[in-house]
Amino acid sequence: MNRLHPLRLAPLALLLASGAGGAWAATARWWPLALDRDPSKALPGLRIDGASVTDGLAPGATVGVLAKQRAEALLSRHVRLVVKDGEAVQPVLEATLGELGVTVDIGAVLSRALRPGRGDDLLTRARLADQARRGELDVPLAPQIDPRVVIGRLVPLKEDLDTPAVPARLDLDQHGIVPEHDGRALDLDAAADLVARAALDPSVVEIALPFVDVPPTVTRASLARVDISKVVASFQTYFSRYGDQGPRARNIEVAASHVNGLVIEGGQSISFNDVVGPRTEDNGFKTAFEIVKGEYKEGTGGGTCQVASTLHAIAFFAGLDIVQRLPHSRPSGYIPSGLDATVVYPVVDLKLRNPFTFPVVVHATVTANILKMELLGADKPVEVTFGKSVLSTTPYERKVEEDPAVSKPKRKQKGIDGLELFRSRVLTFRDGTRKVENSRDVYPPTREVWLVPPGYDASTLPPLGEDLPKPEEAKPQAQAEQG
Repeated sequence: MNRLHPLRLAPLALLLASGAGGAWAATARWWPLALDRDPSKALPGLRIDGASVTDGLAPGATVGVLAKQRAEALLSRHVRLVVKDGEAVQPVLEATLGELGVTVDIGAVLSRALRPGRGDDLLTRARLADQARRGELDVPLAPQIDPRVVIGRLVPLKEDLDTPAVPARLDLDQHGIVPEHDGRALDLDAAADLVARAALDPSVVEIALPFVDVPPTVTRASLARVDISKVVASFQTYFSRYGDQGPRARNIEVAASHVNGLVIEGGQSISFNDVVGPRTEDNGFKTAFEIVKGEYKEGTGGGTCQVASTLHAIAFFAGLDIVQRLPHSRPSGYIPSGLDATVVYPVVDLKLRNPFTFPVVVHATVTANILKMELLGADKPVEVTFGKSVLSTTPYERKVEEDPAVSKPKRKQKGIDGLELFRSRVLTFRDGTRKVENSRDVYPPTREVWLVPPGYDASTLPPLGEDLPKPEEAKPQAQAEQG
């Protein structure tokens, strides 16, 4: 019996292929052999990310060059991250996809590009070669993203982009309720996902950052059950409206209006900075004098600290938890040392927590030159006493500044000795139990500041703590020296 040699089947297969389609046969006859001879070659017409291997390479270049070119083009594509609020568009960040953490595995792309036409039977090879010739074989780049990179770019921006929820509050003067408003928070994981999708779609040049709603803890419905029949604690401070103190008085009114009617639910913590908001002209604040590193300087929102200090005082005497509080850099004239609280938006904050099972409400009023606050609630479960003593003092020093605008020495600011203060809060509950909280406040010394003409001999200034004698005081002294 005659047996056909296996190699003699190849012409028959090619003949059948030629009958099914001459193009397949012609391609299958030569290109499988060419691919086997040169492992760096790909099927003619094969595309990588839409670019043809045949058209996209210089003579003699390998398919790996095209894969690298397409990857670099993708990673260098710029996209804009924006915040959309209705029709308004706020640009946030512009960067390349590569800078946002998108990567391409060029080795994997090259492997996918060289695979067609190798290791298959002749008919499959011929079919793939024909598809490549017609531009139907396109190898995707399959970009990946490292979410940590894009999240790292967005985290520093998140604080400015997020908006805290505004809780409902009681309008104690109008006997009404100011409704709540949802806040928003940037969804970092969803933002990374949108960047990954943009890498797959060349038409995407703008990405609207995604946000999630942040509901307030206090709503209109929850205020219906609030009992404000008792004064849990009260405190008042004084301020001036005369001369350059007018803007500061206005800031006190604005900040007080934000905390008036504030409801703090049982177990809830609040942030003064979140409640009052940024100290900007858009938020109603004026430029006024404030304490900066122990010296009075002009700044937007001067006077807000007096509202924070008064709020801290009623929280202190009501028995609320003082979660975060810092004293001023010098004792304040409007409140006893140890009860003050400094705030600087958004970095220095006053944070309080209501430890009771019932809500409490802040009632703040400004009448003439008096800021009065009350904390109202259903009960007064604790009595609070405040004690303090001076542990040490630090003498202040003198600072002399030359100022061409002055013709003679002028004391700009009095000096104040530094203090280390021991503070004690004793909370006595109805069952007789007591809780003692001890802490220390440190007030650095406040320098005495003099303005003098350029070239003035500072050694001739009056002794530390003293001012220049008034003209009427200088004359008797001169007469005494003559006598």
